[in-house]
Amino acid sequence: MKIRVIGRWGAYPKRGEATAGFLLEIGNHKILLDCGSGVLSALQNFIELNELTTVFLSHNHFDHMADLGCLQYACLIDMDLKQRNNPLRLLISKENKEEWTIPAMKGTFEKGVNQSTIMTFEDGFTLTFFQTNHDVYCLGVRVAYEGKALVYTADTRYDETLVPYLKDADLLITEASFYANFDAAQYGHMNSSEAGKLASKAGVKKLLLTHLPHFGDIQLLREEAALMFKGEVVLAECGLQVVI
Repeated sequence: MKIRVIGRWGAYPKRGEATAGFLLEIGNHKILLDCGSGVLSALQNFIELNELTTVFLSHNHFDHMADLGCLQYACLIDMDLKQRNNPLRLLISKENKEEWTIPAMKGTFEKGVNQSTIMTFEDGFTLTFFQTNHDVYCLGVRVAYEGKALVYTADTRYDETLVPYLKDADLLITEASFYANFDAAQYGHMNSSEAGKLASKAGVKKLLLTHLPHFGDIQLLREEAALMFKGEVVLAECGLQVVI
């Protein structure tokens, strides 16, 4: 199980980079966790778009799904050119069927998922979804494969009810949208200290900080999280890959 950072910024991308996006590779599956602004371009530094098998969209904020429309166009073109054999599966977080919709397009098909959804793939891995504490309906995902687990929270306030979903993960990918002295909850997010505290309470092995702010020295985020979490803390960088 391999996970690569495609985009690490919150709100909007820094020059030449991207907002939320992570490429998960398990066996023959290549799964994109969120598809924010700039992700589609950055992703092609690592794989061809027709290699993608599944995309998970945690919620309908643009920094997590802005590139979805262009990705659908790419899939349509690849299908017509016979460069894609199967339509791309889009896992769309929905509290109910009317939550939000995307245009139907050749080359992709939509499957709504919610906090009760558990998906088991033929290669023996599972995706389990859970609701986070954000301003809109937002799902995190736990990926389990061969006794290992990674968790991606997407956007959330600090919330200890999330701990059972994160428990003992080999890798926790979560946001550090603000520095420790900021009240992140008012914006629907966590700060670096809260990210470290959540990781500590869940007993995870490694913490990867993402959804980074556009001000200050972002290296401080890692230092602040490390005061609360004694495991390894890593700051997301475009292209960084973690093998689990």
